[in-house]
Amino acid sequence: MKKNYDDEQEDTTACRVRNLRLDREWSQKELADRIFVAHSQISRLESGETTNIGSSLLVALAKEFHVSTDYLLGLTPISVPKSYDISQLGLSEEVIRRLILKTIDPDILNRLLEHEQFPKLCTLIKNYFNNTIANGIMARNQIIDLATDPLTELMSAEPSKRAELIKDISFLNSAKIQSNEADVEKIKNILMKIIREIKEDVTAQQPTGAIATAEAVKGIRAALPDKPQSELTIDDVSVAVAAYVGTMLPMDESTSELLQQLTKQMLELPTENAK
Repeated sequence: MKKNYDDEQEDTTACRVRNLRLDREWSQKELADRIFVAHSQISRLESGETTNIGSSLLVALAKEFHVSTDYLLGLTPISVPKSYDISQLGLSEEVIRRLILKTIDPDILNRLLEHEQFPKLCTLIKNYFNNTIANGIMARNQIIDLATDPLTELMSAEPSKRAELIKDISFLNSAKIQSNEADVEKIKNILMKIIREIKEDVTAQQPTGAIATAEAVKGIRAALPDKPQSELTIDDVSVAVAAYVGTMLPMDESTSELLQQLTKQMLELPTENAK
């Protein structure tokens, strides 16, 4: 897993901008060119020389890195903007349904997606599906065929060298690769590497990244009445959920009441199903 450049200052804007840039393997100049600012601005920001980042630069960086401005300022560990639409992830409705119903183990999914080799695995699978790698391998095999054709003709012209030429032709043909076999072998090797390393993390009880809902849970808990958990009612929780959502989205009184009713129905479902 990729380490922060400076663990002691990981919550600073300088460190977060630097880590985001390095994750994308961009130079400071590349980043500056992307957001149309001077290279010196990025240099001063990452060095810590710039302590008060301007709003225009902050917004430009947030848009380029697809993170929230609060994350860049070190105010939250959650990088995804609150206004991020789930449809922007490009996931199908069935995948979202499985995630919500937890028919997909979220811990395993997190570990797979967080692994540094997973993007490479996806690229190999995509290339396998569209035959990108296969086309290259077929071209390589065709070159081998071009080399063996003259040797085959030479066998007829010089029978005395037949045994030696057959050996050479066999050697060249053995270097050919079946395109599907090559693709699958690469995919299998990387997938097995990922699985082995994930198992090591699980055995060592290494946690995954921060859960994206942690901030929401904290906000809902803060909105709950100050009394023992055993005394909390469904009404208390539904009001707290509506109060937290209201801090992010403007709601009138009727909308808030509808949300409370929906929350109560969702909370009551396990009790009804258990009967």
